[in-house]
Amino acid sequence: MREIVDFKDKVQRYFKFTPLEVKNLIIAVSAIAFIISFREWGYGREFSFRIGLFNFFNAILIVALSFLFHISMQRIWSLATGYRLEWKMWGLGLLFGIIMAFLTNGVFWLILPGGFIVHHMAGHRLGWFRYDINYWALGVIAVTGTFATVTLAAIFKALSGFFTSSIIQKVIIFNLVYAFYSLIPISPLDGSRTFYGSRMLYAFSTSAILAAIVLLNPKLNISVGFSLLSSLLIAIISWVMYYIFFEHKAWAP
Repeated sequence: MREIVDFKDKVQRYFKFTPLEVKNLIIAVSAIAFIISFREWGYGREFSFRIGLFNFFNAILIVALSFLFHISMQRIWSLATGYRLEWKMWGLGLLFGIIMAFLTNGVFWLILPGGFIVHHMAGHRLGWFRYDINYWALGVIAVTGTFATVTLAAIFKALSGFFTSSIIQKVIIFNLVYAFYSLIPISPLDGSRTFYGSRMLYAFSTSAILAAIVLLNPKLNISVGFSLLSSLLIAIISWVMYYIFFEHKAWAP
């Protein structure tokens, strides 16, 4: 009971986004929304500001929902383990994404919004192994966000069976693409935190998420339950094979 009260207190005090984070999120959401709606400013080659603005607004809602869900799950997990998470925008990644949108006429989405840093809360780490920031903790926090993104795609994939909507389809596709880019082990993306935190964790999570990305594709008529269970099975097999053929040899004297 004490742990629940402590966690509730941490969420109430530390979950709120700072003004700088809000500003960076607005910029990142607007930039990514522009990228994914680049080809939707009219019908075919005919430009329409009204249609484009409507699609851009829908894209903002999609990206904002995805980012907030992704980051919120990371914040909750980090607070549960005694860390306070701060999200950082990657300006260079957003610039590359916008440039790529112009170069490919919006065909290629480059989703590189940013990453996070954590602040150690010593008083809330009592009883945990090591009283400082460690790579394993960062890796688990990072992969929590990526799994949350895939979960959001799975939820909307399930909803698509009851509601036929192009917006729902776009939410699914965007979150699958976002999850894929989150796996890339390049700083400050989440994949870099997971890879350097634990190669075994990275092997398992990457296999599971890549399998889910393929199986949750809205063009495939595969149930959500089967997709997630199959992804878990593929991840376990890949994890075992990775350990047998590489990891245990890497640690051998």
